[in-house]
Amino acid sequence: MDERDEIRQRVDIVSLISSEMPLKKVGKNFQGLCPFHPDKNPSMTVSPSTGRYKCWSCGATGDIFNWVMNRQNVDFVEALRILAKEAGVTLKSREGGEKSKSYAEPMAAALAFFQEQLSKSSTAREYCERRGLDSDTLSKWGIGYAPEVGEALANHLKKLGFSLQDCKDLFLVDTDPSGGFFDKFRGRLMFPIKDERGATVGFGGRVLGTGMPKYINSGDTPLYRKSRVLYGFSEARDSIGKLKRAVLVEGYLDVIACHAAGVTQAVASLGTSATEEQAKLLKRWAEEVTILYDSDEAGQKAADRAIAVMQAEGLRVRVSLLPKGDDPDSLLRQKGPGAVAEAVAKGLPPIDFKIRRLEEKVDPADESFWQEALEILADAPNELELDRQLVRLAPKYPGLTDPIQAQKALKRTVGNIRRARAFDPEATRQAARSITRARTTVKDLESAEVVVFRAFLSSQFRKEGWMFSRHGDLFVTSLGKELSAAIALTFPTAAPNGEVSQWLGNLEPERLRSILADIEEDLRGDMLKEDYITESIVKLREKATLQKTTAARPLLDSDEERQKYLEQLKKLKPIPPQEAESTHEDW
Repeated sequence: MDERDEIRQRVDIVSLISSEMPLKKVGKNFQGLCPFHPDKNPSMTVSPSTGRYKCWSCGATGDIFNWVMNRQNVDFVEALRILAKEAGVTLKSREGGEKSKSYAEPMAAALAFFQEQLSKSSTAREYCERRGLDSDTLSKWGIGYAPEVGEALANHLKKLGFSLQDCKDLFLVDTDPSGGFFDKFRGRLMFPIKDERGATVGFGGRVLGTGMPKYINSGDTPLYRKSRVLYGFSEARDSIGKLKRAVLVEGYLDVIACHAAGVTQAVASLGTSATEEQAKLLKRWAEEVTILYDSDEAGQKAADRAIAVMQAEGLRVRVSLLPKGDDPDSLLRQKGPGAVAEAVAKGLPPIDFKIRRLEEKVDPADESFWQEALEILADAPNELELDRQLVRLAPKYPGLTDPIQAQKALKRTVGNIRRARAFDPEATRQAARSITRARTTVKDLESAEVVVFRAFLSSQFRKEGWMFSRHGDLFVTSLGKELSAAIALTFPTAAPNGEVSQWLGNLEPERLRSILADIEEDLRGDMLKEDYITESIVKLREKATLQKTTAARPLLDSDEERQKYLEQLKKLKPIPPQEAESTHEDW
């Protein structure tokens, strides 16, 4: 049995949630105030049968793992550990098990080695002094030094009894053509990269001089996925949680400079473009992110990408414009901590940032300025914001001296751009897909589809429900087909056993688990009988057949083909119940 399933069996969701807040039994479920929004009337339902909770007001939903993740601001691995401890389950196979512990030991040994080498290298210490890194800063951030000697770390780790192959997996050493091991980092200032719990999972090494590459960062390892980690997060986490705001910078020294300036909510995306996983991590703790990237062209393009990623996760975004040639580190050293704090405080909404950056590059008298500006304005989040921008830009619009007329002309053009985007077939399809993913509910299913899925969830009719639920051709809605595919993938050879709460968590993604949980609560489940299920299957097969036949209609060109098509429709007859009851092998 999977460890997650064992934990689900042992941890009762009602007991888990009621240990934090009062719940009242209403029918077969429990109700209480939702902790995820200001709730005055109990709007959260907790279902023992599905092992899930759902707020019918704000939409918060999930199982015991989601509850712990959201209430304690931890990732899945940490939630697994917390619940495993409560359930008395010993974790063996997942991250955090014995292998991870064995990997943590050479990482700790490497960190201690680098810190010891810094104390021995006058060159490295002089470099730190020039960069304003005093002893307290070096100690706080665990900074060290990798000596120029090619096998210094490899020999050290070997003497300590660590497997150098394991160390290679951790991006500490590498092998030469003869099979010998050498150090990955040589002649570099070393910055330990920690996960959100403060464990060292990787390193970043900066060259002391002008050599290239400037930075070498750990690649993905058994302990570290760079797309999921933010440098400085373990140090910034408390400030971010308290302020509900984060500051996103580019590099190690930028984070250290911000913290030295009192901006203790700063983290870095580790030289990569901000990722969806990093945005999700910030979303657990913050409501707003200020992006403070370098002022060069590469930094500003990275800011554009970060804006999109952060907004997609529902974070409010502001962007700070640094003076040309500056980054937070240089700003701190040249102008002091107040300049860094001021730069953060003066963050702009994304649309202001983009327009002002455009004004720096292109003269408003140039037609190309307005072509790009209008595309930016078309992305305005609301009419109030659009009007604010138009008031500022209208006096610069060439050809119209009356600002009011210029505003009207610009607004008409923005409207045309938006309408053109709306009629772009691919854009429309993408928008429809995103809306479908975000808002699909049980109401998007045919009633007959609900009955079949409800049969799958019932203990009495699960085998029959499973046989038909897993065949996508039976379903007529896109959501029905999606649920069917998920069931077939999760339970390919047999129907699941036990209570729904014990196995529903295996089905991915979470959105579909939530919909199945809603189906389990659907009142139509109270009418489940064999003939009702059979009747629903018959209806679905008729609709599916009609849907396929109708789909062929646009391909009919001649009158003769159209006549044949109409005759086929007339001949469609209900499928006998006994055929609907056939086994899944017939499909």
